[in-house]
Amino acid sequence: MTDKQQRGWAWAAAVLTPLAYLLFYTPYGMDTTDFGYFYGYAWRILEGQVPYRDFYYIKPALPLYWHAFWMWLTPESVNVLAGKAGFVAAMLAASWFAALFLNRLFRLEALGLPLPLLATCGFVWGVHSFPHMPWHTVDGILFAGGALWAAVSGWPAVAGLLAACAMLCNQSFLLVPPAVALLIWLTRPRRREVVYCLAAWLGLTAMVYGLLQYAGALSAFSRMTTGQLDISEALDAGIFIYLRQSWWLPGLAVLPWLAAKLLKKPLPAALRPAYIYLALLAVWYIREVLRSQTWIGYGLSWPTLFMLLGGLCVLFPQVFLTPWLRDAVTPHPRWRASVGLGAGLLAAWSVAISGGYKIPAFFAVPLIFSFLLIHARLRCSARVLAWTALLAGLLMFGVGYQYPYVFPVRPMPRATLNMDAGNIYPKAGGVLVDAEMYARLAELKALRAKYGPVYKTMPGFSFSYYLNNDRPVYGSDWLIDWEINAEVDALYQELLDKKLTVFMERDQLDTRKADAYDRAGYSVPQRVRREWRVVEETPHFVVFQPPLAPGRDSGTGAFAPPKP
Repeated sequence: MTDKQQRGWAWAAAVLTPLAYLLFYTPYGMDTTDFGYFYGYAWRILEGQVPYRDFYYIKPALPLYWHAFWMWLTPESVNVLAGKAGFVAAMLAASWFAALFLNRLFRLEALGLPLPLLATCGFVWGVHSFPHMPWHTVDGILFAGGALWAAVSGWPAVAGLLAACAMLCNQSFLLVPPAVALLIWLTRPRRREVVYCLAAWLGLTAMVYGLLQYAGALSAFSRMTTGQLDISEALDAGIFIYLRQSWWLPGLAVLPWLAAKLLKKPLPAALRPAYIYLALLAVWYIREVLRSQTWIGYGLSWPTLFMLLGGLCVLFPQVFLTPWLRDAVTPHPRWRASVGLGAGLLAAWSVAISGGYKIPAFFAVPLIFSFLLIHARLRCSARVLAWTALLAGLLMFGVGYQYPYVFPVRPMPRATLNMDAGNIYPKAGGVLVDAEMYARLAELKALRAKYGPVYKTMPGFSFSYYLNNDRPVYGSDWLIDWEINAEVDALYQELLDKKLTVFMERDQLDTRKADAYDRAGYSVPQRVRREWRVVEETPHFVVFQPPLAPGRDSGTGAFAPPKP
């Protein structure tokens, strides 16, 4: 096959793959926990509320305004669907930024690696790490990827602005701006360009603090965005998780290669470690999906393995990086190569040191590139491995998406998601859900019509105000202790002061923690469950109202056991 034909196939994959994702994956699935988070927050922005001052939010607030802008721009009849499609678009753009960035530093053509193939491969391996929905981490890698590309393309001020935007998406991206500045220092011929980058970064940050002060939200911002993680958890997420990953799969993958070395025999190309690893990973992944019949975002910690492979490349650039480096005769080529790939890996690593998500899978292009470099060092074809990785990803993640992400996790094939949520809530037009979720949405709408706009759903259903076109009347959309910075008493008192009616999700009545972390407790919902009175029960909700004053008839009591 000629080079022109190879590029043609790579471009065909680059165009058709994301289109297939938009068609076959994006419309399916909706849940009542993480899913509606950024719809609810963006709705608050459009209603004129200010983060921290008017509602709880524990991260920098740029993503709220970013998604509010797109929500405002999108026709209401496809609002929710557009947010899901925006996830795919952002992941694709971040992958292309990363591939273009690496292409500026390394000679992909010398590796025989078409640029669109690298971008598409990274997209496929990254997009499956999270459900299709708006999320601040996706925004962070989008801006970080753009900053890296601008840094090596001669736009230092743009790089500084985008790096600052990444930092303003999540605290975990704090190291991205200095990494971008260091990258400019080592890769650009005019060292003063780093000053433009720093000025843009610090200038935007100062402006944000000024706006917070002007809005009367600075003290609340400082209180809500600090203190969630302790040093032990940071070390665990940033370092130890890489050491305790599953080693048996890569161990099996290198056995034939080691045997051939010991026996001094040639090893068939199909038995190279990378191919065996992908084959074993695909078999394991497909088996687990079919066995559990639930969504799996990643398997056997492949992102942490690829991150370690990237670290190996960074530590030994003369072996893995400089043979492919552009302008290798410039001063300090090894530093240039190490910092170049290292900056991309840092952006991927930054995803994984946040409060909840601890796997560096979102920003997958630098990880896949590291995998390809190790393979090329064994004198194998990076292009063939890239195609193999793309096909393996499409196969195994395609099987995985037969069971889209839903909460609570339960066996539910995609074929059961055949009811248009837009029939209940027009904003959710085109989003396909199962009969259970459809009934839940219908009940929420009926309860809102019966009890009026002074209500709160618990513990999740964070986009209920948005779906109902109601101005939010309560200070939090998602009552996990982590998301309210553990200010349980204040938010419980707000429920009492405003005399809100609570629509409690029946399937989470007894849920005390959203996941395995103590900080993810449902303290406020549990207090309501214990102390408030039940006024109505439906198949999917239990309706609570505040306890009556002492001496008055307390009605049905704090809680009636769920009906079968």
